[in-house]
Amino acid sequence: MQPDGQPHLLVRAGSPDEAGDEAQWNFHEIGPGRATLVYRRMDLPPGLLASFIWGTGSNEEMRLAVRSHGERLLEAASGLPRGEPRLGAAVEVAFARARERSATSPPVLENRAALLALGILLGHRRLEDFVGPILNERDWRRATPLARTTLRGREDWTKHFFVSAALTVLSAQAPSDAIGVFKEELDAGGGSGFSFGDLLADRAGTTFALLATRDDIAARALQARLAAGFRVDDFFPEAADLPEDIQAAELEARYGGVGGRLFRQYAAEVERRLWSCPAYRALAPTAER
Repeated sequence: MQPDGQPHLLVRAGSPDEAGDEAQWNFHEIGPGRATLVYRRMDLPPGLLASFIWGTGSNEEMRLAVRSHGERLLEAASGLPRGEPRLGAAVEVAFARARERSATSPPVLENRAALLALGILLGHRRLEDFVGPILNERDWRRATPLARTTLRGREDWTKHFFVSAALTVLSAQAPSDAIGVFKEELDAGGGSGFSFGDLLADRAGTTFALLATRDDIAARALQARLAAGFRVDDFFPEAADLPEDIQAAELEARYGGVGGRLFRQYAAEVERRLWSCPAYRALAPTAER
């Protein structure tokens, strides 16, 4: 009871084994006319989020498929070329595995698994939360050669491309708010302003995933295309000249904010470049073909 005689309640919510770990507690304060909640992100038990997304049986099928693709990438990692060719070689390895497994498994499922494995290893390791346990600490040490893979000379564009591709796969299954929260956390950790180059990398990764998983015919066609080699121009256009590090004040003052005239001009240029990539023409809006 508060000094004013009004009821007041403070509740701490958490599992019993979290006692003493203040970073894991939620605080609820209920007083006259108000309720306050302070929360912090809590690490879920391995596999729990994945089971919510895929369903218990389907989750294990997908987890094992992603594990197979991830293991193949780890086996190849130390032998992949250095520098810019590493990204294309990694994609070729992943989709060669997908093509091999598609002899007895649906091609779309295998391409999804390949994209998720690439997303975890080349994009962001927290994507593993959406699939279930895939890699242990020894595996991550084996993955060291993949850590600085570049796309047109940029490590951040590699991450944008493969995170967006993986999220496109997950968005067909995961609750949209779960994906949205994950994306917001990644964006918040970036520390830089808005970038049209990043936007192009995001759009290219999304389109690559759509191409890879549209249906079984498209899935097999991409596997065959990549068996002949990955050409970066086919999947990601030049982006170095696009404006970057645009802070909030400049975004409003110069570009008119999101939806402003100059912003829309650059956004249209991003789309024009995207649909100029040979691999994406079959998906392009009619006006872009």
